[in-house]
Parts: sequence; structure tokens; C-alpha cells
Amino acid sequence: MMKKVLAVVCLGALVLLGGCRRETKDEKFKRDFEQFTTKECPKYVDPCTRLDSACYDIESRTLSYHYTVQDMLDDESIYTEELTGMFHDDILKELKSSIQMKVYKDEGITFHYDYYSTTTGKKLLDMTFTQEEYGN
Repeated sequence: MMKKVLAVVCLGALVLLGGCRRETKDEKFKRDFEQFTTKECPKYVDPCTRLDSACYDIESRTLSYHYTVQDMLDDESIYTEELTGMFHDDILKELKSSIQMKVYKDEGITFHYDYYSTTTGKKLLDMTFTQEEYGN
């Protein structure tokens, strides 16, 4: 009888321990950004730019920020090669110096930013930064 009880207790412990799988870093990133989006978005980062969501894709290891622009930034004609280059350089500089992004940069993830028009819904700007660009 004691052997049966011990066997049931051991089997139960194995089942419980098997179900207590540790969350991977990628799973944590995905969960954290789902929670961030639910709690913090949408939110204005400046008078013309609203952060609509942030999400992490485990398969591509990409952290994406989705923005909507309005007022003076909501004009497709301003997105010249020169202005797009300036936006690219500013975001890259900010990413390189960001202490808050260090944990993600240390993991070598890719950062993606896209900006949509409030009036047309059209994508106006799309930028991706890899570890090779932002360094470590």
C-alpha cells in the first residue's frame, strides 16, 4: 500500500514539474510587449505621432513599433528621400544610445518602425534596424 501511495505522489510530482516549463527570453519579450500595448497604447509620443502598438515576433526576433501620424506629418509628399534619411538617422542614433533597449540589443533582435497616415491609412514610412546597424 505504501509503495502505491509513493508511486502516485512521485507521478504527481513529475506531472507538476513537467508543466512548470521556464519561459524563454523570446516568450517573455512577446508577453511584455502584448502587456505594454494593452496598458499603454495608444499614446502620443509627440503632438503629431501616436504609438498604436508594439509587438514582438518570436520567429523573426523582431520588435515592431506601429505609429500613426497626423497634422504636418500626415502628408505623403513630405516623405522625400532626404527627410526619410533624416528620420532613419535620428531613430538609429536614439536606438544606439538607448539604455532602455539594451536588453533587446544585447539579444541581437531586429527593430522595426512603421508610420501610417491618419487620414488615408497608407504606410508612409517603414524602417528596420538590425544588430549590424545599431551595434552592441
